[in-house]
Amino acid sequence: MPDEVIVADDGSGNETKLVVERMKENFPCPLIHVWQEDEGYRINAIRNKAIKVAKYPYVIQIDGDILCDENFVRDHIQFAKANRLVIGRRTDISSSDTEKYCQKLNYANIPNFRNKMIAVAHQHLLYDAKKVKGVRGCNMAYWRDDAFRINGFEESMVGKGPDDKEFAIRLIHAGIEAYNLKFYAIANHLYHGDEGLRNNYGSNQKLYADTILEGRIRAIKGLE
Repeated sequence: MPDEVIVADDGSGNETKLVVERMKENFPCPLIHVWQEDEGYRINAIRNKAIKVAKYPYVIQIDGDILCDENFVRDHIQFAKANRLVIGRRTDISSSDTEKYCQKLNYANIPNFRNKMIAVAHQHLLYDAKKVKGVRGCNMAYWRDDAFRINGFEESMVGKGPDDKEFAIRLIHAGIEAYNLKFYAIANHLYHGDEGLRNNYGSNQKLYADTILEGRIRAIKGLE
C-alpha cells in the first residue's frame, strides 16, 4: 500500500465527495480529497493542488480510469531513484471487458490483462532518456522536490493536450533522467469513449513546442 492516497478532483459533484468520505472509514491508509470548482478541464491545476498537500517525498501518479496491478506501488518504489522520472505504460481494456469489470468489480472478468500489458511493453523497447516519448500522466512517478524545482504542472494549459509531456520535458531540461519502465507497474485503462475535450489542443501543443524550443524548466503558471 502507499503511505497515503490523494484524490485530485477537478470539479466533481457531491456524489464523489460522499464516496470518498465513505471510503475513508475503512481505508488502509490516509485518504485525502483535494477538490476545485468546475471551471472547465483544469487537470494541471488540481494536480498541483494535490502535490502541495502530499506529505511524502515520492509521488506515484495515476488517472481515475486506471486499474492498478496488485504490485503496482511496490514496482514503482523498486525503480525510484534520485534524479529520475519513471514513465510507466498502460494497456487499454476493451469496451466489453470494461463493462464486465464494472458490473462485478472483479479482475477475473478482464481476460489476460497482464499479457496485454506485456504485449504493449514489447512495442516500446528502445527509448532515449532525453526524450519523453510514451509519457502518460496515468502512470508516472517523480520526486515531490523535483516537481517543485520545475514549478509543477503548467496551469496555462487548459483543456486536453500534451500536459504530461510538457511536465516531463521540463524535468529533463532540469537534469532529471526519463526512465521508461516496462513489464512492471502494470496499469489497465478502462474504456470510456471519446471525451471530446481537445478544444485547446492546438494552443497547448504550441506551448509544449515552445517549452522544448526555449529549454524551459519552470512552469509559467504553476505550483508557486
